[in-house]
Amino acid sequence: MKKFDNRPVEIRISRNSGSNAFIQNLHSKGVKIKNLKHLDNEIRFEMLRKDLRVVREIRKKYRVKVKIEYLQVSRIFQKNSWTAIGLLLLIIIPIIASQFVWDVNVEAETPELRVAVEKVVKEKLSLDKPKMKGRVQSDFEIRQMIMEELRDLSWVHILKTGSSMTIVPQLAPITDNKDNTSSTKNHLIATKSGVITHFEISSGERRVLPNTTVYKGDTLVSGVITVGDRSILVGAAGEVYADYWLETEFSIPKKIQLVSASSREWTFDFKINDEKEQGKSFQKVDLPEWLSRFIEIKKTQKYITVTEEISEEQIESFILPLLHEKILKSLPPKTIIKKENILHVSFDDDKVKGKVLFLVNENIAKNYPIDQGD
Repeated sequence: MKKFDNRPVEIRISRNSGSNAFIQNLHSKGVKIKNLKHLDNEIRFEMLRKDLRVVREIRKKYRVKVKIEYLQVSRIFQKNSWTAIGLLLLIIIPIIASQFVWDVNVEAETPELRVAVEKVVKEKLSLDKPKMKGRVQSDFEIRQMIMEELRDLSWVHILKTGSSMTIVPQLAPITDNKDNTSSTKNHLIATKSGVITHFEISSGERRVLPNTTVYKGDTLVSGVITVGDRSILVGAAGEVYADYWLETEFSIPKKIQLVSASSREWTFDFKINDEKEQGKSFQKVDLPEWLSRFIEIKKTQKYITVTEEISEEQIESFILPLLHEKILKSLPPKTIIKKENILHVSFDDDKVKGKVLFLVNENIAKNYPIDQGD
């Protein structure tokens, strides 16, 4: 019996010469009695379970027969409305909570990049506070928004687990643009046709406006500016971005092997042999030199390899992201892909073939030497 068991019980005692003295003794010992009823052959009242010990101690003294009825049985769930409400809330609250994105983390190569991405997540995407999953932008929209704001990125990985999201930005490889550091004065001309979206120039005079269609060879920024009646040679420098459509074909095996990262875990390795470690080590525990000769404790990223057969439903979720990243790697830094349209897909015996149209935003400007006659 628990010391503070406050569940109610009903006591029935037979009426005899000692019944009233029995009840008075309970009162004197501080036992709280409720709903006292005097019937023809018995007396009924309610009390708390914690006081049953007193009843059992004195019933023989007064020679009364005692019957005990437990009004609340000893079970976890009681048959009452509060239990039903509690169980309902226990089911509903997790379901409601699972409809929100509660936690958005950014894993970046540098603290500066992490802060920059977190700023976009907060100001542009409004993901710094819990948000219903139905109102969260698609992975494509999130990726494009971040890459439009931070043009040094080549890709943004988005990982979702339950109600949490992890954003992993990937920096574009550093390239050496020697063409733009020439000592000669240049115009900036278009390397391909497209629709101008914006300028990032440090010198020169614009010859076209945003939302204007230009063609390969057109002058975008002139290196000669006009001041009054004079023409001054300053040279054009900077970048001019335009949208254009890029069509690409793909052909991949129907069955492919995927290598994906599984969970990171701590491992204890005994250096008995020279086996190569399986997976990538992220963190190691510094041990005393004498102990490190025999034991190595590290946090390792494990990988698993699975073979999958590509289905029609996986075109957008699997093939498009791969093509997206492949196209970006073949284009200049700061290029982004705004949109993808699947033109055609066919499934042969062992191949998946198709055509995809990408809307690309790229710096189409290149230097063009200024003739002395200009």
